[in-house]
Amino acid sequence: MSKTAGTIIKLVIALTLILIITAGWWLFYPHDIYPASIYVESGDQFYQVMRKLKDREVVKTPWLFSKVGIIIGLDRKVIPGRYDFNRRVSNFGVMRKFWRSDIAYETMTIPEGYNLKQIGTLLHQRNGTSREIFDSLVRDSSYLAGLGIEAGFGEGYLFPETYRFEWGVSASDAIEAMVQQLFLKIDQVLLARCDSMGYSLHQLLTMASIVEMEGLQHDEFGTIASVYRNRYRIGMKLQADPTVIYGMGGLDRDLLIKDYQFPSEYNTYLHEGLPPTPICSPGMTAMRTALYPDSTEYLYFVADGKGRHIFNTTYQQHLKDTRKIKKELKGR
Repeated sequence: MSKTAGTIIKLVIALTLILIITAGWWLFYPHDIYPASIYVESGDQFYQVMRKLKDREVVKTPWLFSKVGIIIGLDRKVIPGRYDFNRRVSNFGVMRKFWRSDIAYETMTIPEGYNLKQIGTLLHQRNGTSREIFDSLVRDSSYLAGLGIEAGFGEGYLFPETYRFEWGVSASDAIEAMVQQLFLKIDQVLLARCDSMGYSLHQLLTMASIVEMEGLQHDEFGTIASVYRNRYRIGMKLQADPTVIYGMGGLDRDLLIKDYQFPSEYNTYLHEGLPPTPICSPGMTAMRTALYPDSTEYLYFVADGKGRHIFNTTYQQHLKDTRKIKKELKGR
């Protein structure tokens, strides 16, 4: 081997080592960043993802990162979602996060008594779910029928529970998870009880939703349920304030006398029987007490201003207690 050839080989080896070291440093050495979240939307192209990484300074050499990503097929692995990055991150760490589809998840609790409007807002705020698509789907009778909901409206069927959704969860995936949870909770024993009470599942959810919104304390749910069961059984109007409020689209004030004449199919002061749909998503306590109400003869109740209710069998005594409570509240 000539001296010139040996020199060339040594130079190639040196350059190769330098290239390997440089590539290793570029790939594995972490750099400091501000904690950042990258939101990949459905339909984003890889160059758009790169732009977001560059804008948040997660990637310092986006042109090189992009080339390497395309070579290894990373551009075909990125799925929609939120990707969180800590204070120090390497290019390898960024690639691995995308390769593993390591999207962020949010634990979200749907409180008992939330209605569709509130659930849609919470999903949007916590998970970035489209409010418009959510609102459309919960009113899409064909879509709902595919989930086993024949009412044509999703109110009451999204079970209040704690869920773990990936950020950006689609409205349909969220709705389906909550409806599935409801049907898991409604077992054959409860369905048999529905039959014996003369309720369909839809009627049960509707009655339970009223109990849920009227009840201030869980230990009163059974008594409240008995009042509405007694009224329903004898053909008396349910006269439930929460149904009036729901029919008015919600209120941030107390009901006025004139509100009881508000023309709504949900106004149970004007219409006999149950409203056309539930008015919220009831929890299991409300559902069970609607199916197993206390055995009472109560037909009336009024909030005592202290977080509980006073129950009565006669309208005369109900009026007397109502006047007494109003007087006490005025005195305070």
